[in-house]
Amino acid sequence: MNRLLGDNGRVLAFGAHPDDLEVGAGGLLARLVREGAEVTLAVVSIPNQLEQRRAEAQAGADVIGGKLRVLFDERPTRVEDIPMHELVRRFDMVVGDSRPDLVITHSTHDLHWDHGLVNRATVSALRRTPCDLLAFLSSPEMNAQSRAMGQCFADITHTLELKIRAIQAHTSQVPKLDLESSRDLARAMGRISGYEYAEAYEALRVRV
Repeated sequence: MNRLLGDNGRVLAFGAHPDDLEVGAGGLLARLVREGAEVTLAVVSIPNQLEQRRAEAQAGADVIGGKLRVLFDERPTRVEDIPMHELVRRFDMVVGDSRPDLVITHSTHDLHWDHGLVNRATVSALRRTPCDLLAFLSSPEMNAQSRAMGQCFADITHTLELKIRAIQAHTSQVPKLDLESSRDLARAMGRISGYEYAEAYEALRVRV
């Protein structure tokens, strides 16, 4: 996957809520940081427990080694309550600030409605930005069911434990998250792709 980036490339990852990026793409993001990329984790909104979940998001970003940016943190907000034009406007600002070489976002095939909205806003915000674009699913169950994923695989053998630690940083959400499922999925994707552990992605735009 590092062939998608030049030396010291810039990576921008959009997640609807705290923990989505760690669950869906934490292994690749941590790997790209290790390889010298400048990684920004853009969390769109925090729906509840604002201060606690903002702190957890920062802790997760620190484990990965990326910079955290919360787009809507004035008050607890659900993505689906934000008008699309305002989502795109703020995404535009983040894209303009980071000038990414690679963007990672939710898949349009995600069963969560708000995750699909983030996908739409991402694609719109990148309308004039030349970059590569990958999509992920943010739960093991969705990954297992989707036929669209698995167009490309990222080797996360050496960053799987960082991914797990980053997920664990979201202490308020850990009871809802099955950490072993994340490990099992990474192992299964590794068997498919020839790595020990891997994450699967949908390639929406890849420049070769």
